[in-house]
Amino acid sequence: MAQLLLILLAWCLPAVPQVPWQTCTRCDATGLLPCPKHKAAECAFEKDVLYCSVIAGCAECGGTGSVPCGACVNVEARKKLEERRAGVLKSQGGLKTIDDTMGRPLRKVETAHFVLVWEMEGIKVEKRMVEPHEAMHLYGTRLESLFADYCSTLATDETQFREKTWVFVWFLPKDHNDGSQKFCEVTPTKGGVKLMGVHSRYSVLGNRKEFRTDEQLHRNIVHSVSHLLLSAQKPTAWIGNMKGGWLDEGLAHWFEDRVNGICDNYCMQEDNPNASFENGRYRLGIRKLVAKGDLPPIADVTTHNVDTLTVEMNAIVFSYVDYLIPMGPEKLDALVKKLKNKVLAGEAVRDVYGINLLDLETRWKAWVLETYPTR
Repeated sequence: MAQLLLILLAWCLPAVPQVPWQTCTRCDATGLLPCPKHKAAECAFEKDVLYCSVIAGCAECGGTGSVPCGACVNVEARKKLEERRAGVLKSQGGLKTIDDTMGRPLRKVETAHFVLVWEMEGIKVEKRMVEPHEAMHLYGTRLESLFADYCSTLATDETQFREKTWVFVWFLPKDHNDGSQKFCEVTPTKGGVKLMGVHSRYSVLGNRKEFRTDEQLHRNIVHSVSHLLLSAQKPTAWIGNMKGGWLDEGLAHWFEDRVNGICDNYCMQEDNPNASFENGRYRLGIRKLVAKGDLPPIADVTTHNVDTLTVEMNAIVFSYVDYLIPMGPEKLDALVKKLKNKVLAGEAVRDVYGINLLDLETRWKAWVLETYPTR
């Protein structure tokens, strides 16, 4: 009887912390545990995001993936967890407009600087099939890496962007068609579509018919989102249609190249769906052109909009940017601002770098021959 009473008391009384949280081995001194309603690996995805629609409705963790440790009490950890739960509710309300616009709930995640809608099935990443929930978080992490890289490269920060960029990756063509019209105000014909400016958006059909590998999809998103970030950064303007296509496209290729050393995305691909330059190995191809002296003059290349650059010019403008970036992020940012203020390329380069276009071209060619690979 006494033993039964002890069991009942243990059941009814609240759990009493047994150890200080700093020494708690159950939670590894974090004060938090993975939510028991989800797989521990999936709970780990949620640590670096503000909102994830996959677990947002969980009554146990409130969409955070974490619950307080019952073996200890970490007051600060519990306070931050409550703040996260409140943040999930706030994001859920704010992002409801996306579901309402599309007419159904969409799988999505919100990070510090992006909202990613991921309506894909599983994808193969490095020889492993990755389920949609994990893949969505993987691409959310990749977008944040791009944002950090972009800010570092152009000496800017999050205060220079008024809104988060929205990225939509669809599996079904109809969803891409509908989503592009509803969120980007464009009907797609071939490839992804972008909405430039403050309300920056990108919609793309990501299935295997369009992108055979994860690397191809990754490069495409990096390239396209780079365009969006450049247009959204204050002062807001898209230089790609203001005779600044050389810098706009050059930067997009430069960030794309950082994924795995290949560039295979062209913003004029609707007119040339099989566009390719040296199978994406731009540095090798550019060195060949420079060595032959078979190049359009820089005074011509720097007057084009994005959609009038030839395939060859896409590689050339990548190399221009590749040459300018080591001169410093502050100068590159100043150059961007000049072009956004409709200063012509020659004057902008002279103001920022102190040389004219012909001098820039001469120095660039010498640098290419000295640094780019021959095979």
